[in-house]
Amino acid sequence: MKKISNGKIFALCMGDFSRGLIGGIITTYLLTFFIPTNSNTTLPQFFLNAALIMALIRGMGTVVDAITDPWVANLSDNCKSKLGRRIPFMRYAAIPYGLFCLLVFFPPVQGASLVNAVWVGLMLILYYLASTFYNIPYSALQAEIVAEPEKRVFLYTIVSLFYVVSSALVFCTSMAKGMLMSSGVPEIWALRIPFIVFCAIGAITALIPALVIKEQDYVSPKPYHQSVGQALKATFSYPNFTVITIGYLVMWIAFTFFNTAEVYYITNLLALDDAWVTYVTVISIGVGVATYPLVNILAKKVGKKPMLLAACITYVVLYCAIYNYRFVVAAIGGKVFAILIGLIIAMPIAITNIIPSSIFADLAQYDSIVSGENRAGMFFAARNFANKLCQSVVVIVCALLLGKGADGTGAATSRGVQLTALVAMVFVAASVVIYCFYNDKEIMRTIAEHNQKQRE
Repeated sequence: MKKISNGKIFALCMGDFSRGLIGGIITTYLLTFFIPTNSNTTLPQFFLNAALIMALIRGMGTVVDAITDPWVANLSDNCKSKLGRRIPFMRYAAIPYGLFCLLVFFPPVQGASLVNAVWVGLMLILYYLASTFYNIPYSALQAEIVAEPEKRVFLYTIVSLFYVVSSALVFCTSMAKGMLMSSGVPEIWALRIPFIVFCAIGAITALIPALVIKEQDYVSPKPYHQSVGQALKATFSYPNFTVITIGYLVMWIAFTFFNTAEVYYITNLLALDDAWVTYVTVISIGVGVATYPLVNILAKKVGKKPMLLAACITYVVLYCAIYNYRFVVAAIGGKVFAILIGLIIAMPIAITNIIPSSIFADLAQYDSIVSGENRAGMFFAARNFANKLCQSVVVIVCALLLGKGADGTGAATSRGVQLTALVAMVFVAASVVIYCFYNDKEIMRTIAEHNQKQRE
């Protein structure tokens, strides 16, 4: 088997550039499109009782994911295509992945209607299905192609770089919206036009690794003949995997609160205009990317677990400050606080985008060594389901909190936005406790011994 070159790693990671664009639209703008950030919006009211309807829609999406994630993982693990076990799924899912994301924001009725709720619910289900068919095989392919834990940190550094850069582009929607509206474009199309561009780019970049990477050159699939139930049971038989999955779920619930509510934090709590959403994102991404070499060095010197704990503790402090924003703003001002938010979250973003994925890949390789079978797809099905479940939980909770705190116009109020920070702080604090139970010494030792034998 060939060892993948750095150039091919960059091509492989283009799928994460796509994930940042397409997933970022849903995570960041789904609520603000259907539940306005202020009462001066000209966006149509697509739903009656929008907060409750959005909560129900996302709940349905979670149920679909619960069924499809392990099912698709099992299909991929058992696939016997001449192109490999992962590439065929990626090729067929790339275009629908971007298309269904875009169609979410084109409900057919101009005013409030049950038809719109059905449309958005259906498009979200199809979006999640396409996302599952692409991202689970894609994540498994990454873990299989790079077998050395040290090189995995480099792989997931590039993954994180592409993901955060594309996520930053999504946040530029706020700036693009202002520019388009100043040119006379209606508010709804000032949002839709960037969405169209991002979804098109996302679909194209999702195709790149599916067309460039020859899976058979790098992966020699081991025999695999397990049902979905057997694979799930075997996957969760490792206590370390269970701990990491639960911790990852709880952690990303907290982190997704920030992505989902950042627009509200900046525009509602700090009373700054939409452009400041872009400024904060640029600061966090720029400083975060600058810390990538440091993250790689620290991962080798102090290990992955301490870094993960430090990142989560930093988020606890940040959410506490956002919840108590009045005191902070009174002391240093809203603009300074916004800049500090971007600076504070920079390195934690880098750590939590690189380290967890590397840990899941380590666990998948450990399982392959111990069991003699390769069910990497099922490992990443559990991770991806945790990721999407947390997004659904966040949107449900955010929608209900914003709805509870909304004024008579339906716009979010500072109290509702403030409560999202409090709930997020509780979740990220819980993840700190859970991660304390993770022990990776046996995993690293087993992988190191296996790789040494392979080299002999």
